[in-house]
Amino acid sequence: MYRLVFQNRAGPKEPLVIDLPSLVIGRRADCQIQLVEPGVSDNHAAIERRANGYFVRRLDSSGVTYVNHDVITERRLSSGDELEIGSARIRFEIVHGGASGQQRPPLDLLQALATVIVVAVIAGEVILVGSMFSENRPNKVKLDVTHSPTANQAGTEATGLSTPATAPADGLSQPRGTAATAPPPAEPTVLNRMIRIARTDRSDSGDAVSVAVQVKAQVGERELNTAAVAICVQFATVNSAGFGVDWREPIWLKIPAWDNFTSRTFTVHYPGVTHELVGFVVRTYYHRQMQDVAAAPPSLRHLAPNPPPEGAP
Repeated sequence: MYRLVFQNRAGPKEPLVIDLPSLVIGRRADCQIQLVEPGVSDNHAAIERRANGYFVRRLDSSGVTYVNHDVITERRLSSGDELEIGSARIRFEIVHGGASGQQRPPLDLLQALATVIVVAVIAGEVILVGSMFSENRPNKVKLDVTHSPTANQAGTEATGLSTPATAPADGLSQPRGTAATAPPPAEPTVLNRMIRIARTDRSDSGDAVSVAVQVKAQVGERELNTAAVAICVQFATVNSAGFGVDWREPIWLKIPAWDNFTSRTFTVHYPGVTHELVGFVVRTYYHRQMQDVAAAPPSLRHLAPNPPPEGAP
C-alpha cells in the first residue's frame, strides 16, 4: 500500500492512499488517476506492485516521465521518490499496514480490562510527574536550557561538475573570496526550479575557456513564455592580491525559441585568460523570480553576489 502526494497542482488535491496491484495515470477519464496538466499523455505511466517492490513504468513514448529528475522508462520506487508526469509533481510514499477494508476483531473482556489498567497506570505517572514539577524550586536553579544555533546547510543539485564541494579553489587553503572578518552572504532563495539547470560543463582550450549550460523548461503553463526567461553566468577571478575573488559583471544569455518540457544548451565564453579564472555561478529566472542556481566549484554558490532580476534583459 502506498500514498501519492500531489505537490504543485493548480487546484488542491488530497493525498491518495492506493492498495491496487496496478494503477494507470494519464489524461483519459478512465485512468485510475486523471491529470489534466500540460505534458500529460492519455495513458502516461503506470505504478505496479511486484514481488520485489513497486515499479513505475512509462506507457506512452511521447510522454516523458521523471523520477528524482531522471528520465526513466521503468524504475523501482522507494518511499520519498518524486515523480514528474508532465508538469505535475507527485511524491511516492510507502504506507505500512494492512488493507484499508480489513476489519479489526472486537475486543474481548480480557483485552478491555488490560486497556483500563494501562490507561490507569499512564494517568498515575502523569499525576506524579505533574506534582514533581509543581513543587517550589530555589531561585538559583536554572530550568531552561540554551541551545546553540546550527547552520542551515542547503543542498545543491548535481550539475555534472567534477569539482567536489569541499575542495579548495585552485589549491588555496580556503575558497577564494572568503573574508577573514566577514561571513559569506546569505544563500539565495531558490524557487520551484521551473527553469532547471540540468548540467554545466567547463571546457579549456589553451587560454580560452567556455562553459556549456544545459537547461530544462518545465513551467506549469501550456506554452513557455521565452520573454520571461532569463539566464546569467557570472565568472569569478583571482584578485590582484592573489588570495581573494573579484566578480565580473553577469553575462545575460540570449533566449531563443523554446518549447516547454524541452532542454536547451547555451555556451558562454569567458572573456579573459585561463590562469585568472576561479570558477563561475549560473542562475535562471522566470518572470524575474530566481528558479535555480549552480556553481563550480560549489563553494562559490555561497560567496557570489546575487544580481537583481531587474538586470535581466
